[in-house]
Amino acid sequence: MIKKMPVRQLRPGVFIDHFESGWLNHPFLFNHKRIKDQQTIDKMIEWGIEEVYIDTDRGLDIETDEKPGQPTETEIDFTKVEEKAAPRPEVHASFEEEVRRAAQVRGQARRVIHRLLDDVRNGTAIDINEAHELISEMDSTVARNKDALLLLMRIRTRDEYTFMHSVSVGALLIAFCRSLGLDGEAARIIGLGGLLHDVGKMAVPLAILNKPASLTDQEFAIIKRHALDCKEILAKTPHIPPTAALIARQHHERYDGTGYPFNLKGDQISPAAQMAAIVDVFDAITADRCYHEGMDQVAALRKIYGWRKDHFNETLVHHFIRCVGVYPPGTVVRLASGRIGVVTESTDELLKPVVRVVYDASQDWAITPKDVDLSRQDPSFGDRIISHESAQRWRIEPLKILGVTVKP
Repeated sequence: MIKKMPVRQLRPGVFIDHFESGWLNHPFLFNHKRIKDQQTIDKMIEWGIEEVYIDTDRGLDIETDEKPGQPTETEIDFTKVEEKAAPRPEVHASFEEEVRRAAQVRGQARRVIHRLLDDVRNGTAIDINEAHELISEMDSTVARNKDALLLLMRIRTRDEYTFMHSVSVGALLIAFCRSLGLDGEAARIIGLGGLLHDVGKMAVPLAILNKPASLTDQEFAIIKRHALDCKEILAKTPHIPPTAALIARQHHERYDGTGYPFNLKGDQISPAAQMAAIVDVFDAITADRCYHEGMDQVAALRKIYGWRKDHFNETLVHHFIRCVGVYPPGTVVRLASGRIGVVTESTDELLKPVVRVVYDASQDWAITPKDVDLSRQDPSFGDRIISHESAQRWRIEPLKILGVTVKP
């Protein structure tokens, strides 16, 4: 039997079926492993690994000290962010209605960013007007229903990370701005900065950019140059808003001064770049790449939350979690009733999204899909989320459940 187990409760003799994170996010050669000694467990703790999936048929079975559905310490911390999610727009389109329009915007975004980054690589001037048009379209769909576009932006092939990462950061920043109550013009300018934030990577050799192994100090120094290359490229591009240029130059700076290229600290970093730093890391660690598998979004939000007192502005971290939701669309969750479902979209209640239930774990059978708006459940006897789950564990295809058929 496969079951999830907190790392701190592991014992020698347990067989790890797989880690929740990708294989580059743990210190072992393979994604499955038999625990032979306490040192192995200590190493996992040092790497920040909180939970793993064990196979009790191939190794020792351990009863967890936690009751079924009991949230982890990090999930308890999440409830301190604020109970209210970012407010919905006055005119809110349904997920099903907006996902079709968002698919068209996503197609447009792929074409525009490919042309834009190819132009940079070839030394051709950037067509900033085309970028502005794309950002306006992205802003419009985010204003109607942010969940549809943000979910679609996660569909990408492993070998187009650099291209779609830029698009995703732009979309996430627009949603972030809207959730903070910034006006449309500010949201579009900051979104443009997100779209252009990695243009400097076009000066990095592909062998280094896509290297599957650890970078040498010299190679990492070349990678770090891309923030300065961004500055130089955008300085030659007419009509770039200063805020957008600052995002490109400062998105790798960290609130505690440990970032690059200038080791800026605290309010030395522009507010927009502080937002972009959070978004950039979130999208980067959740994306599949040619050399490793991305982390699931809930685990990534835990990481971001854990870095809120050093790498990032703590207040902005709280706002970002409110924006994307503790359980972002596409997350597989277990309800207190024993039903398994996929989060469809957010509501005004941070921990109570709309869930499309598809499976009854207590009876071990599929059920007729049904959307449950947890924010409208009676708190005295209504259902609630008790944990997020592995889609592979339940053989669930979240996008298929949500009716999303867009190809990568």
